[in-house]
Amino acid sequence: MTEQRPTDAAASPVSTGGPLFIIRGLTKVFASGTASPGRAVLRRLDLTIYSQECLLIAGSNGSGKTVLMKLLAGLQEPSEGEILFQGKPLAKTGDSLRGALGLVFQDPDAQLIGETVEEDAAFGPRNLGFSPDQAAKQAAWALAAAGLEGKKDLPPRRLSGGEKRRLAVAGVIAMGCGTIIMDEPFANLDWPGVVQVLEIIRDLKQTRKTVIILTHELEKVLALADRLLILHQGRVRDDGKPQEVLERLKPEYGIRNPLHGYARVADCSWLA
Repeated sequence: MTEQRPTDAAASPVSTGGPLFIIRGLTKVFASGTASPGRAVLRRLDLTIYSQECLLIAGSNGSGKTVLMKLLAGLQEPSEGEILFQGKPLAKTGDSLRGALGLVFQDPDAQLIGETVEEDAAFGPRNLGFSPDQAAKQAAWALAAAGLEGKKDLPPRRLSGGEKRRLAVAGVIAMGCGTIIMDEPFANLDWPGVVQVLEIIRDLKQTRKTVIILTHELEKVLALADRLLILHQGRVRDDGKPQEVLERLKPEYGIRNPLHGYARVADCSWLA
């Protein structure tokens, strides 16, 4: 097996749309003045992400997952290479990316800013120029989809960890985003919190959203994934159907193989 497997048509999952992101030669080097100046976080990465797929990007801490997420969202610029989004250079998509792609950060408290749950869910649509009535309707719909309609008048700080992540997702889908990226969505959650997040991932799949999950906790979510990609030291080491990738998984990638505790990939979920 080569270090970086093909990620074009041969790796395209079944029953998805066409290419959403096309990434070629993507390199990110820390700038001078940072904690690790001159260190390459991503190294000539080639990758295609398809519309309507649930893509699991797995890697140990320091593998480059969060940096990749920020590059896809336009929050950072690559040192080299290019990112195409829906066939256009990412830098030229402008404000359209804001309404098309949403992020759910590892710490949901960092993106919850409303005085109430309802106000928080309406913030994104209002920021995109929706009228107050439209924003309220979008927020109500998103909170219902996230199972939070009964908590709309509560301050976000009173929500559980799982509920906060669901509220972060509600804010994203209220904007009409077709693509959701989740960074370590199960971090610091107990069993009920993990189940809450898995339920909303399942629902997003059923409505044919593109879901990109960056995690090292494969045993919790792998059964929902169409495709598994292994990122290690800034490079794609493997990419394909989850079962096949796990059969090739190398210990040096620092990822626990859930098949050591489960009989099959379909069992790798904390959903009942």
